[in-house]
Amino acid sequence: GGSPQVFRIALTGGPCAGKTSSLSTIADYFRGRGWRVYISREAATVLLGGGINFATLGSEQVYETQKAIVKTMMTLEESYAAICRAGDAGDQCLVLCDRGIMDASVYCDKVTWNRILPDVGLDHMSSCDARYDSVIHLVTAADGAESFYNLDSNEEGVRTETPAQAIELDKKTSAVWSSHPAHVFIDNSTDFKGKLQRVLATICNVVGVPAPSLSLQRRKFLVSRANLAASEYAVTTSDCEYTYLISSDKSQHRLRRRTMDGVYLYTHILRSTGADGKMFDVKRNIDRNQYLQLLAHQDPDRMLIRMVRQSFVCKNRNFQLNTVLGVSPKAKTLASINRASPRPYEGIQLLLVWTDEKGEVELPGPPALQVDKEVTGMMEYSLFHLSQISKQGALSGAASPLASSATPPVSPQRVPPLPQRVQALAQDS
Repeated sequence: GGSPQVFRIALTGGPCAGKTSSLSTIADYFRGRGWRVYISREAATVLLGGGINFATLGSEQVYETQKAIVKTMMTLEESYAAICRAGDAGDQCLVLCDRGIMDASVYCDKVTWNRILPDVGLDHMSSCDARYDSVIHLVTAADGAESFYNLDSNEEGVRTETPAQAIELDKKTSAVWSSHPAHVFIDNSTDFKGKLQRVLATICNVVGVPAPSLSLQRRKFLVSRANLAASEYAVTTSDCEYTYLISSDKSQHRLRRRTMDGVYLYTHILRSTGADGKMFDVKRNIDRNQYLQLLAHQDPDRMLIRMVRQSFVCKNRNFQLNTVLGVSPKAKTLASINRASPRPYEGIQLLLVWTDEKGEVELPGPPALQVDKEVTGMMEYSLFHLSQISKQGALSGAASPLASSATPPVSPQRVPPLPQRVQALAQDS
């Protein structure tokens, strides 16, 4: 029983960034490893290539054009996903999207976009955060690889941007995706082969398979002071709740409920250890019913973690500032077992960024942020460690869990079998 696992990845970015050129190589790599791969081609190129000239369109025509582009994208993406789901349970499927839904918002004003979304049955969450497992932003060649910027591959002639216009569109495009929890930048710090390797490594990290020769790393930094309001960054803020589940294997299963503008996004996260000994996450969006079903398997030895996440772009990198708040007052299961929360870590702030760099990383500085030190790989700064309930600490006022980097103990109780959905998700890795 069960359904095939289907991952949907959007490649986005400014003109002449290498999106279309990368697709066939990415598809060949995964097909060579037994995956079914489908490519959702750029809808705007198809429609605009039919003779539409934006410069001659009135406002109502722009609305109809952008709505047609979005509807075409939706049809292509959902058709390939449906074909995947109709396959065998053991199939591994990847839908690669040449641009994502939110790209269309860059080419019309906010009033028009806010009119289009409900007309096609979407809102921001369903067109951005919940729709794609990852959004990979390839920076235009006009920004950092100027000598390679050209539109020769633009056979239909629908794009005519100057380098300055391309950079502006690139930045606008990155801004509309800033809320996505797996928004990764691929800049021009290497040649195109290196750029392609980084794209492949990003996708491999998302779906939980070994990367070809390069692996991105999520690096974590402790922040002592933050005031993003004093910066010029466009900040997207959301509230997250993490619930750890009882697991019958050595993997970590946790749920995330993310809230932004009153809309909820539910995600199951499986953390496993690969053959190389490195840990990796496989994240799958789930619906509310699946989320409630899995909540029945909450680990009673771990607290529900509340966190405020602020996402922003700085120097072509997507940063996340996570402020850990502690236990949610809505955690009924914790209240019912009459155990006080230690909560000594309330207010910890951690800055996260994905990078392939091994040494120094250029980070945002004052007045926006004051970074103390790097804490990548330090167990005491992981949510898994912070979620651990210490009965002794809660009753006797023992030191903060940050005082020790010991590996958290595994729950000693005999665990019930996980529901079918969790088992299916575990097999996704």
